[in-house]
Amino acid sequence: MAGNRDWLIEIRRTIHSHPELGFEEVETSKLISAWLESFGLDVKKGVAKTGVVGILRGGEPGKTVALRADMDALPIDEATGVPYASKIKGKMHACGHDAHVTILLGVAKFFSSIRDQVKGNIKWIFQPGEEGFGGGRVMVEEGVLDDPKVEGVFAAHVFPFLSTGKVGISEREAMASSDKFTLRIIGKGGHGAYPHVTRDPILAAGHVITQIQSIVSRNVNPLDSAVVSLGSVHGGRAYNVIPDEVELIGTVRSLNPRVREELKSRIEQIARGVVLSLGMDYRYEFEYGYPVLVNDPQMSRLVISACSRAIGKENVEILLPSMGAEDFAYYLEKCPGAMFRLGVRNEKKGLIQPHHSALFDIDEEVLPFGVEMFVRVIDEFLGLKREG
Repeated sequence: MAGNRDWLIEIRRTIHSHPELGFEEVETSKLISAWLESFGLDVKKGVAKTGVVGILRGGEPGKTVALRADMDALPIDEATGVPYASKIKGKMHACGHDAHVTILLGVAKFFSSIRDQVKGNIKWIFQPGEEGFGGGRVMVEEGVLDDPKVEGVFAAHVFPFLSTGKVGISEREAMASSDKFTLRIIGKGGHGAYPHVTRDPILAAGHVITQIQSIVSRNVNPLDSAVVSLGSVHGGRAYNVIPDEVELIGTVRSLNPRVREELKSRIEQIARGVVLSLGMDYRYEFEYGYPVLVNDPQMSRLVISACSRAIGKENVEILLPSMGAEDFAYYLEKCPGAMFRLGVRNEKKGLIQPHHSALFDIDEEVLPFGVEMFVRVIDEFLGLKREG
């Protein structure tokens, strides 16, 4: 794998300097397709608009395994100052998807060189629109897990809280569901000097904001995990005018469907009680986002075993679930599989920034390392007995 290091870095930097947002990954898609075709894979383009699927059919019959990489960037102005920084204003690969694509291309290059030794099929899924667009759901709906039917699916995400050379994985629940709620509190506006002839929605919003913070501490089992966070509060424009409405927008996170539904209903119960008690009305909308990402325990153990044999058990860490979200969850609802983390933190190089930061960058040593980890996982899943 190390022999391809320079090639991998060149690919990654090309993608990094030309970021594209969700469902706009036209040039990234072209780059991927060209390389897959050069490796002799069967390539399907235009899946979920800009997605690409490549298939390698092995020299012997066997199972079918799939690997997934997301392709999209974020609407961020890059501030790293590196020579390969984004050339497109307002767009940046600040979540490592450029590395994900590059690593999977490296895996494709490797297995295409030993096609006759492959027992079964390997499918590469390059997905658009992970960053809030639900591209994973669209890809699954368009049948990327069929023809041939996938029996195991794997993905990796670069992780700036693990050092380069380490792998992390959650054995079951790995990432939370992510939902959005919008609450409009409808009062009666008026002059700030005469509040007694108004119905003040700001007052009601204050009570709602305070009370919904009790949901996690007093309604959710302490052994479960949940988050209710408000990210937007809008109401009024003038210092001496009580507005007619206040709008609250927030996110809800949980690690199981029961708690997810409990959070949804409890927010509305609190809003209704507060608002009606103050003589006002409300409108409540709840938008379901990504589901909980649940790794299959058997597949998690496979990843742990395969990676441990390569880098030692001490370099494979069992991680607690994250309350972030990932649309790889849609694949895992349909097929056994697992997502694992690849460490990219290198304090000596100053590579310590978190995802979605304008300063985010990775230790590029993760590229050949990530290729090797995926190769090990595929070997184990397909039962390929190769040395080295």
